[in-house]
Amino acid sequence: MTFNDWWQENKRFAVVTASGVLVFVIGTMLVDKFFTTELKANQAALTRARSKLATDKLYSSEQLKSLQADNEALVGVTDTLRKEVAFVPREGFRPDPKTGAAGSQYFQVVSGVRENLLTLAGRAGMRLPEELGLPALSPTREPEIVRYLEGLDLVDRAVHMALAAGVERIDKLEIKLDPKLNSKDGVGAIERTRVEIALSGRPGPLVQLLLLAQDAKAGGPLLVEKSEMAPARNKTDEATLEVTFVAARLHEAEPAGTP
Repeated sequence: MTFNDWWQENKRFAVVTASGVLVFVIGTMLVDKFFTTELKANQAALTRARSKLATDKLYSSEQLKSLQADNEALVGVTDTLRKEVAFVPREGFRPDPKTGAAGSQYFQVVSGVRENLLTLAGRAGMRLPEELGLPALSPTREPEIVRYLEGLDLVDRAVHMALAAGVERIDKLEIKLDPKLNSKDGVGAIERTRVEIALSGRPGPLVQLLLLAQDAKAGGPLLVEKSEMAPARNKTDEATLEVTFVAARLHEAEPAGTP
């Protein structure tokens, strides 16, 4: 077969192949011309930056000591604030794994607290809701049991303060768990179990209750989220008080950008 015969038979393939080679060569030349210089410059800048980071000190020793001191001070203040805000339930209101199932302990604690508070309220002539703010259906999940017991601890403290202040009536008690407790997104940095109380009677004892709630000797201070006092509608010598106490749990906040 002569070259002319081969050419006639394969000229389309040869032209396409030659064109591809030409395009590749031209592309390589363009990349080398326009990008190689920039690449080399960036590589040189990276090398200089690494060298500077390895040898230069970003802070002096005095600056480092100052930053460490500031950090220690902030940690100390944060720990103090956590202790002031976080609610610590008393021993009788914390389920003990050694004692048995949390559900069984829940019934025992609730029964004991209810009997004691209703007896004291009856002797003092103070009206008190028998359910003590607890749900009609007892909780079954341990996280909820633990938090309802913390709320009951808060109720117990508040009722004893109301008795000491001479409050005449507690019209409403309700323990509310944080609505985000079972959320997939979590409760955030602060989890709040709220105890909402509505009281009525002579204004003096109601004010005294609020004072006792902030008195460490009386079992406080209790964290108050909301408080509203107003004259009674039908009795000029009485008032109503609505107050929300909070049993707060502090959780470690996730770093920004955490999925």
